[in-house]
Amino acid sequence: MEAERSPGPGCLGSVALTAFSWCPAGAAYERRLTVDGEETTLLVLDTWEPEQRGEETQRRSHCLQIGNAYIIVYSVTDRDSFESASELRIQLRRARQAEDIPIILVGNKTDLVRCREVSEEEGQACAAVFDCKFIETSAALQHNVAELFEGVVRQIRLRQGGKKSHLHPTPGQKHKESLASRARHFLDRLVTRNSSRVALKVRSKSCHDLSVL
Repeated sequence: MEAERSPGPGCLGSVALTAFSWCPAGAAYERRLTVDGEETTLLVLDTWEPEQRGEETQRRSHCLQIGNAYIIVYSVTDRDSFESASELRIQLRRARQAEDIPIILVGNKTDLVRCREVSEEEGQACAAVFDCKFIETSAALQHNVAELFEGVVRQIRLRQGGKKSHLHPTPGQKHKESLASRARHFLDRLVTRNSSRVALKVRSKSCHDLSVL
């Protein structure tokens, strides 16, 4: 399989954006893996640092336009990072609103059980509202890390394979406005306590299954 290049959410820990595509600048690394019997090379670039300005900000904005897939990472031990990840999802949608780009929301640091502030149900609810995939990981224990990268490859392949049968993939304006409205409503409710109740009201959409669209 031809290398799937990307720019992406980076460091698993705080809010980060890793894209899978090509970007002319930045610290990139390759990750080779075999998925469903087919060898793949992912070019991964960490593009998200909250304090970046000037040229770095321009580079990040450019990478937001060219990624083949994105991972948005937050820490399950930090509710602020979860809320920031939700905001980042909105920003990414605005940048690529006319395209069907794979986006995976990742809750990291699941090994720190006693420090958890964001439940798995809340992460699933957020993914459902923002129409993206979801998985929890532990970079320290390497739990679900391989599954995450394999999921990225499958999501890219699924969309590449479906391009020929979708001649008009651009969603209607009404759908965009509906999603934006639901997203904003979800963020408003995140500031309240016991927001896990919100998760129970959001249907799954198979957001946890990285092998399907």
